[in-house]
Amino acid sequence: MEQNQNKNKGVAADCSTSSDDVERYFNSLPVGYRFAPSDDELIRYYLLRKINNEHLPPNRIHVVDLYNYSPQQLAETYKLNRERESQWYFFTSREKKYPNGSRPKRNAGELGYWKATGTDKAILDGKKPLGFRKSLDYYEGRQRDGTKTNWKMHEYLLHQSLVPSGATARGKNPLQPKQVFIIFFL
Repeated sequence: MEQNQNKNKGVAADCSTSSDDVERYFNSLPVGYRFAPSDDELIRYYLLRKINNEHLPPNRIHVVDLYNYSPQQLAETYKLNRERESQWYFFTSREKKYPNGSRPKRNAGELGYWKATGTDKAILDGKKPLGFRKSLDYYEGRQRDGTKTNWKMHEYLLHQSLVPSGATARGKNPLQPKQVFIIFFL
């Protein structure tokens, strides 16, 4: 795999094809085509394949340690083609807040944090569960004193029945996947 690194921001991206090839591919599509997969498509064709180390179709998904950066830093690094795109897509690993706990760490660099809102939405394939979508809001500042911003994020997780044994985290919940899929938007 090729590893591209933005030297100014320190944000790493990991792609199976070069970013120039992906850019050429998407720019070659007729006007009106967009990368806009549904929730079940995100889980089935992208997150599950990523976790299983399978080939992914051409996409606009970047691999980033998302929780080390604010949304502004990521938006500056990964520019959108505003004629075709309105959302950023990322794969990231999720760390635990405490070594023996199950709560996820959701810092966003040193500038803020992501806070979960509402309840998790189950993503189904008919009656069969595929995963879950969690909505999060970005807050600037420290927790409890933070100021809510307009940045939103959806975090996608596989259902435990689909998680391969090699992609699990240790701790209280051995079936909690390390890899999650993120869509983030303003």
